[in-house]
Amino acid sequence: MSLAASLLLDAVPDWFRPSEVSGGRLTGMAHVRGTPWEADGIELAIIGRQSVSVGELVPGTQLPARCPERHIQGDLTFCVGLDPKPIDVPEAAIRWWEQLRQYLRCQGVADSTKVWPPAHSLDHGDAGRFHERALALASAAGVEEEYASARLGEPSWITDPNLRIVDRRGGFINGRAVCPRGCRRRASRNAPVVRRNCERRQMLSDLVYSEQQRIKALAKYWQHVLNDGTQCCRTMLACPIRDKEEAATATWR
Repeated sequence: MSLAASLLLDAVPDWFRPSEVSGGRLTGMAHVRGTPWEADGIELAIIGRQSVSVGELVPGTQLPARCPERHIQGDLTFCVGLDPKPIDVPEAAIRWWEQLRQYLRCQGVADSTKVWPPAHSLDHGDAGRFHERALALASAAGVEEEYASARLGEPSWITDPNLRIVDRRGGFINGRAVCPRGCRRRASRNAPVVRRNCERRQMLSDLVYSEQQRIKALAKYWQHVLNDGTQCCRTMLACPIRDKEEAATATWR
């Protein structure tokens, strides 16, 4: 038995019932409370020597075999986290089980609402790293709500290319221009604050650049998915794959 499998087995939660352990493979039934599979369970296979992957034992049984919008990857495994950590200590095993529990709870929400909980996901592929950084910067700068609106497509200084806040490499530019957020000085007759005098200028410019990179990386990810022949599972309200399939069908009518 691998170290990861041994640690996971030692830390197994009450909602998971192991059925077989062999080398670096652990199978069993997950009965996560508050999900459609609480009673009958969903059969999973957990594989790995240090870092582990997890998916349905037979992909496509309870969940779609492949669905980017439901964070089920091209290799038919679950995207449980952005950077899988090695399971080499008991604490790591405990954290992994909790991540899996939360993931399955999100799958339950998606199963019933056809929408993945927006507060419990990062963007796909490399876009996830830029998304994670943008969230951290928005929090540090105190503009979480503004960033959330911008990411949903609302007009925003964060995504307005005409404001020219950063250059192509993410460097801060146009320091003499007024603050894009409309900040004003309390003294000097409430005069506008110029960008170079903003105490948060570095965080805000880094946020703008991270969001630009997130958008580019996400577009690249979807282009790859749309070109690799993945078919829509029809379990979500919104899906670029379905949009492409329906557009192609309309063309042939």
